[in-house]
Amino acid sequence: MTDVKTNSFFEKLIEKFNMLWFIMALGFGGTSVAGFAFLNNTLPRNPPMKGMLYLDKINEYADTAGGMYPGLAGYMNIHMVVFGLIHIAALFAVTVLYITWRRRHPEKFQELLADTYRNSVLITPVLAYGMAFNVFLVLGYVFSDWMRINVQLLMPYASGVYGLLWLWTMATAIRLQAIALEKGFNVEKMHFGWLLIPFALAMTTVTGTGIAYLAHGALADSVFFLSIISFTMALFLLMVKLFSLFKSHYATGMPDKIEFLPSFFVVVPIITLLTITLLRYGYYFQHKFHVQLPEATFALVVTVGFGLMTWYMALGLFMLRDYFRKYLFSIEYFDESQWGLICPMVAYGVLCTFVYKHALAYPLAQGVTLFFMVLDVVILLSMLTRQCLKIKGTCCSGE
Repeated sequence: MTDVKTNSFFEKLIEKFNMLWFIMALGFGGTSVAGFAFLNNTLPRNPPMKGMLYLDKINEYADTAGGMYPGLAGYMNIHMVVFGLIHIAALFAVTVLYITWRRRHPEKFQELLADTYRNSVLITPVLAYGMAFNVFLVLGYVFSDWMRINVQLLMPYASGVYGLLWLWTMATAIRLQAIALEKGFNVEKMHFGWLLIPFALAMTTVTGTGIAYLAHGALADSVFFLSIISFTMALFLLMVKLFSLFKSHYATGMPDKIEFLPSFFVVVPIITLLTITLLRYGYYFQHKFHVQLPEATFALVVTVGFGLMTWYMALGLFMLRDYFRKYLFSIEYFDESQWGLICPMVAYGVLCTFVYKHALAYPLAQGVTLFFMVLDVVILLSMLTRQCLKIKGTCCSGE
């Protein structure tokens, strides 16, 4: 009887499979990494802001700082592990469902691939696995002494895995762009979901920059060059698509379909990823040429990025205020597009930690980060609950 129920539930998942479930896994991973960003960038230490922190140092600096820091450090350590494990489990489950869905319904996949208005969701697995790479590196460095001590020995293997991720990202992005250019589409029907492609490119790029500034010699230079290719493509597509989207929406207004509305905020995590990429390029060049860049350079880069995403977030919150009031926590409505709301909250909090590190080391910056982390967890658990209820068919219609 149990096997029958299990099979029945699995079959239901296959029939209701949605590519945006990869964004769900992405959200859990981003939530995990946000805990590390908070500790690494805002925890008082001596000497200040040098190198990546690991578990012993986190606890040591937290105890030295006193006050709220020991409690915060203890929570953030648990936060990283719990959401990191959920991310890995969710990604594994969604991958199995995706592979099974493609095998059983190849015609649906081909139909989605050919649909230039919807096929950008096919790059979501790249996004989720790019985040998984970062989660693995962060958790491994923080909690595994062996991995931290042997990090340089592991760099060639990490670079090899990154090379595969980079090839997958570029191949998928170029294929989707080629289909769009060959088939064409009505620009007036554009929606912000098309920005998933530069989002994936930016995710892969920022992963590469982390390896580039940690590695040495030709290995670092090779990964740096790969990241430059994906960075320029991400930046180009972001600008082209964003200008086209604003032109379209100035002419016709926002999309009528409410499931397209959350994607308005996908610009926020892209800005975060591109800003962190520029910071890491600075770290890389310092490392390569043995020249210390002015701290003002890093401060300018991070504050410009943060300022840009701040007014954009404010614009989105004002425009979609009715959507949030009616649908954000509604037990009677849930659509998988709402998973996209997790990414901007995580991204805003993470970039705020870099603002604290490089430019504005004030308690307010820490407070903003913690606020968005709490909001992220609350909304994340709300969405997970409603997603499960929708799959069971008990409530939360997405119609």
